[in-house]
Amino acid sequence: MTDQQPNDMQAPDQKFVDRLAWELDSTVRRRKTLNGVDPLRRFRYQWAAAFALAAVSMCIGGAGTYAAIRLPDSQAADLYAARAATLLEIARTQLEHHHREYSRMRALVDRGSAPQRELRRFETQQQQAEMEVAVRQLELEETRLTGKEPNDALSAPRVAGRDFVTERLEMRRRAVRIRLELVHNDADHAQSLIEAGMASSAELLASRAELIAIESELEAIERRRALRAEFLAGTLSAATVELREMRFGAIAARQQARGRLEVVIAQHDRLSRLAERGLVNDAELSAVQAELQTVEAHVQLADLELRILDQKLQEMPAP
Repeated sequence: MTDQQPNDMQAPDQKFVDRLAWELDSTVRRRKTLNGVDPLRRFRYQWAAAFALAAVSMCIGGAGTYAAIRLPDSQAADLYAARAATLLEIARTQLEHHHREYSRMRALVDRGSAPQRELRRFETQQQQAEMEVAVRQLELEETRLTGKEPNDALSAPRVAGRDFVTERLEMRRRAVRIRLELVHNDADHAQSLIEAGMASSAELLASRAELIAIESELEAIERRRALRAEFLAGTLSAATVELREMRFGAIAARQQARGRLEVVIAQHDRLSRLAERGLVNDAELSAVQAELQTVEAHVQLADLELRILDQKLQEMPAP
């Protein structure tokens, strides 16, 4: 019996891997020739590339991951670069779509057929798509330099003198700020509708819950940026940085859960009052009661996760 590792039984053979590399290489070459062709053909190609990416991801995941590790470095690098290029192409396609939608809405607003605040929503979507393109471009640049997948770990090394981790964090921070401004405007609009008697307080609570979630996301990014800076300065070990990052994630999850809890409590109280007047059936009230219990459990879970991480940090040796 030959000496065979367990993973060898699941890994695709070399002919399969070579064929996969050839297909991806051909996809990238075809993509380069599409500049200047009509938009419909390019759109069809780009979405076909998305499906190709999904197939590649399935092959690289699971058993395929082991096979990819065993590939020659140049072949693995080609695969990673092709995947990053396809992701960038998908992001560019989305940006083109949002640009067209923004232009269409602008024409409606200029004619007085749509409110100005709707134009801001479309502009936000376009700006976020621009940030996504920027992130994917950075991923492709890093992959071409390293021959590996992009590394977003806060303890990742610099690449050719560049800090791709912080650069991508900056793009994501800008995208979240854009969303935050939009949700702030939505909350203000909901408040004005309530004051005019045209909306219920539940709508405002929903906007506030979303606001809390986005603010938590922004805080998490800012903390990650600070941790990254400390790691690069040599004041924190890689293990400590990763644990602190997990802790910040747990804090953000707890804040989001608490924000959701506030909304569900308000919904439960409103439905309970309606049920007393016979305006809500038992099934509706039971559903919101179940959701209330679930969200309360999530808050408790987030508290426990935070306590566990705090304990692990206390056990960490001094840097």
